[in-house]
Order: sequence, then C-alpha cells, then structure tokens
Amino acid sequence: MAIEIFPSSFRCDCGHESDFFEDTVNNMEKMSKKKRVRLGDGEDNQHTIVFYKSEAIEIVCPTLGICAITDSE
Repeated sequence: MAIEIFPSSFRCDCGHESDFFEDTVNNMEKMSKKKRVRLGDGEDNQHTIVFYKSEAIEIVCPTLGICAITDSE
C-alpha cells in the first residue's frame, strides 16, 4: 500500500521512497485544486507523484504501474 509520510515524502508499494522539500509538496497541492499535476523525483528509477484536488492521490511506479496512496504515516 503506497503511503504519504508526513510532511513531504512518499513510499511506493515497491518500497521506493521519494523525498521532497515541504514547500514543493505544498505548492503542488495548491496547483492541483482544479487539475491533476505530477511531481517526479528525478532518480534513475523515477517515481511520479500525482496530485489532484489538493492532495496526493497516486504514485506512478516504473515497476508496478499506478499505486493508489491509501494511507499516511
């Protein structure tokens, strides 16, 4: 189960953890009020966090595909 780790990290079902600055996540949440926006972690095994309606909703994993964010830690 993909989870959001407060305040600005995310863990995919495959175990990959993406860490961002708090301001970056806050800005993405603001930008996503009316449309989907994506934030990539820029690593070799790039995971992309999808935000919609001011919250992170899923992680796009190169191995598993789309993993819904179902919990927070």
